[in-house]
Amino acid sequence: MPLWNIYHTADIFESQKIRGQLAEDITKLYTNGGLPGFYVVVQFIPLPAENIFVAAEARNKKPFVRLVVQHMAVHRHEGVDNFPTRFSENINNVLRPFIADRGYDWEITVSDTPREFWRFNGIAPPPWRSEAEKIWVRDGVPTDWV
Repeated sequence: MPLWNIYHTADIFESQKIRGQLAEDITKLYTNGGLPGFYVVVQFIPLPAENIFVAAEARNKKPFVRLVVQHMAVHRHEGVDNFPTRFSENINNVLRPFIADRGYDWEITVSDTPREFWRFNGIAPPPWRSEAEKIWVRDGVPTDWV
């Protein structure tokens, strides 16, 4: 499951519409590649500007967004050439209208977590692009597949 934790100053991403559109665009990063939408979890975590420090200075003059992504769905060793660069470019394209184009400062880290430690309701995900995963995509829920 890709888990996106989006920490941000409390005065941005205020509307459900904006949060919903960004979450949808993030989810498409994965569903456009054939993964089930329920793999993707996006959490918006607003923080008071005086609680965010960068270089020991409070970020109370300009909005700041810190994205921490745990990526488990597909790894470069699973046959995706140049994955880190391609995925980073796709992320930048998704985030641009919501963050960069609005003049916010931002930082992102994507951790490539081993798939073996990943479970849905106690069920290990099926292999990438397998028939079992196609069933998960079709049904939109995890089911026993072994």
